[in-house]
Amino acid sequence: MQVAEREVASRAVVAAIAVPRESEVLERILTFRSPEIPMRIAQKIGVSIEEAEKIFVETLRYLYVCRQARKVRIPVSPSLVLDDGWHNFVLFTKEYARFCKEYVGEFIHHVPDMGKPDPKRYVISRQVAESLLGPLDSRIWPEVGAAADCCQSIPSCSECQPPCGSDGDG
Repeated sequence: MQVAEREVASRAVVAAIAVPRESEVLERILTFRSPEIPMRIAQKIGVSIEEAEKIFVETLRYLYVCRQARKVRIPVSPSLVLDDGWHNFVLFTKEYARFCKEYVGEFIHHVPDMGKPDPKRYVISRQVAESLLGPLDSRIWPEVGAAADCCQSIPSCSECQPPCGSDGDG
């Protein structure tokens, strides 16, 4: 698919998933707080607590993008920085499960690719995120070259290895 075609496809996806009621979901997601998570992010990746807070907020925004993309069965991948935030969030298993249930409405699985990162999937992910969220912080959402080797789980997705949804619940 050519770049222009991907951009048109990305805009079509956003039009399909960015309904007015969904902005309320994003607002609710962004109210989630757990001070321990940014503290761990700061400690593990060597950034200030202020920077760790930004990373955590952007991780929450990324998880909203996962939720929206899942509706139309598009696998999205985080940047390396977002993946650090997501990994540290997932380690707080009870908090992460509660967040997914109460704030997102469904569990978002973190699925590792068994190969190498897919830069094309990240570019599409970033386009979808920018369409849904507006301008992105390029330190956390770089435009190129920072794809993590994972995606969120989508039922019957064949783009991730092992295939997303292979655990039976997507």
